[in-house]
Parts: sequence; structure tokens; C-alpha cells
Amino acid sequence: MKFSTLLSMVLLASLGGCSKPDSEATLTDYQQRLSRVLELETVKVQVVPVAVLPRPSELRQPLPDIRVNLRDAWASRECSLDQLIGERNSGLGRVYQPSKQLNYELRLLSRLQQCQQQNISPALQQQISHWQDEKQQSIAIALSNMLLADDTLRRQWQSVSQQLVTGEGNGFVPTSSALNNLAELTRLIAQQHWQQAAALDIEQSLGAIYQYDFLAKLQNSLRYSAAWFSQLNPQLLAIAPASLCPRGQSTEQLSILTTVFRKFFIGKVQAHLAELSRFYNESWPIIAMLYQDTAIYPALQQRYQQPAEQLRLQLMQHVTWWQQLNTACPVNLTQSPD
Repeated sequence: MKFSTLLSMVLLASLGGCSKPDSEATLTDYQQRLSRVLELETVKVQVVPVAVLPRPSELRQPLPDIRVNLRDAWASRECSLDQLIGERNSGLGRVYQPSKQLNYELRLLSRLQQCQQQNISPALQQQISHWQDEKQQSIAIALSNMLLADDTLRRQWQSVSQQLVTGEGNGFVPTSSALNNLAELTRLIAQQHWQQAAALDIEQSLGAIYQYDFLAKLQNSLRYSAAWFSQLNPQLLAIAPASLCPRGQSTEQLSILTTVFRKFFIGKVQAHLAELSRFYNESWPIIAMLYQDTAIYPALQQRYQQPAEQLRLQLMQHVTWWQQLNTACPVNLTQSPD
């Protein structure tokens, strides 16, 4: 049987199953069954540590404030700028979190843009143009501060103990929607569509990300699964498949191995890995787009991209061993069970 045939069977396996363990429980159950049949040593997973993220204070940059004198403040009432300036100078405005600060800057740019379209005095028109130039130059800082220093987003990049659970939504849909909203926000800012950008609800998106901790759990599942395969595979690959069927004869051991492969590897392990792959393939490109030009991008690669690639390669090695067993012994792994 060709390797591609067996691999296709693995990759297209059904996501069925009644139990819903997390990544560690799913892999541990499979490993215990495999170890009993092949007398393997217990796998003690050592997850590769990741670099500590820089502190928010090291990443957050100060934003220049609009400075107005009394004459400017009086003139700014012509288009309601005084309300926004007053908001920023309030006690609450002085301690805005990065997400609220970004929203304020966007609302201010939106209002300045509207002001320029009104019939206002030439002096105020000139002053507004100056303010708008200043704010357009600093909006990238506000966006960067939100991405790098927001508590909710930083929480997702930290190491956590929880992992994703097999066969459940895990908050993927609302988290994916929130990530796409943040990506849309960056696009609107790049295109200077201030009114549309100001209308996006940043807090709602961050709230969804906080509620489910999906990205933190995805990171942990990817890193744990990659480490697990890297420690189990050397033991498995050290066993020559042909040694399990002397003279090409079937044995009770092979019969049990067939059950382990079909029921526990295909039915459970690969089902879970297929989910992880889908979650990663849809989440990572957005994360990479948001952070590719930032100081923490290498750390995010270490948390998502690198373990996902390692997991893919380790899974290929694992499947190769089963394919070799299928070729050397009468196990018929590619045949559907009755």
C-alpha cells in the first residue's frame, strides 16, 4: 500500500468520538495503549520553554498630546472638538488603557476630518489641518501600544496550563471573528478611513478573546503535542516493523496494534490534531499580519509557527512507521473496519 494512501486516510479521518479530553489526555491515552503492546517506556513530556516577553513598559511609547490655548479651545467649539479634548483631559482620560486610547485617537481623527468638511473660519481650518497632521503621524504608535501592551492580548501569549479540548468549539469562532476585526482595524487605519475605524468596537473584540482564552490554549496544545511526538517517536522508530511479524505471520500483538491504530490514533489522536491544524492555519496568518513588524513577532513564532511545523514533521514520521508496518506485516491498516 502506498504511503500517500495511508497518509490520506490519516488526514481525512473523521472527527467523531464521544469523549472530549484535552491534548494531553488524548495523547496520553494513545501512548499508554501503544506502550502496553510494544513495551515502550513512559513518555515524560518536556515542553520546550519560550522566551519571556518584554514588559509592557518597555514596549509602550508615549503619545503626543494636542496642545491648545484658550483662543483655540474657544474656536474648536465650532465643530465640537472641545468635547473630545475635554474627555482626554479628564481624570479617566489620563489613565486610558491602550485599547481605549486607540479608540479615542480614532474618534479624534474622525472628528477632525469632519471639521475640515464644515464651513469654519480660515484660522480654525489651518489649526485643524495642523492637528490632523500630528495625529495621523502618531496613530501608528497608538495601534502599536494596543497590540503590544494590552493586558488581554498579552495574556494570550503567556504560557498557560489549559489546553484545547477535542470536539468542542473552544471559542474558536468568536476568537477568529475578533482577530479578523483587529485585522480590519489595521487595514482601515492604513487607508486612513478614520470614521469606519472609530466605529469598530475594539473592546468587544478584546472581550471575546479574553472570555475564551482560545489563543493561549492553542499555543499550549501545539507546544505540548510537538514535544510529545518528539519524545515518543524515537522509541517507536527504533522498532523494526518486520520484527513484529516473523515470517510474515499475523499475531495477536498485530491484531491489537491494528485496533490501537484505527480506534485511538485515527479515531482520537488524528481527530484532535486535525482540529489543531485547522485552528492554527486560520489563526496564525492573522496573528502574523498583526505582529510581523513588532518586537514580539519572533516570540510569537516560537509559540505558534515553530511548534506547529515541528508537530507536522513529527506526525509525518509517526505515520511513516505505521505505513512501514502496513507494508511489512499482514495488518491491512488501510482497510476500513467491518
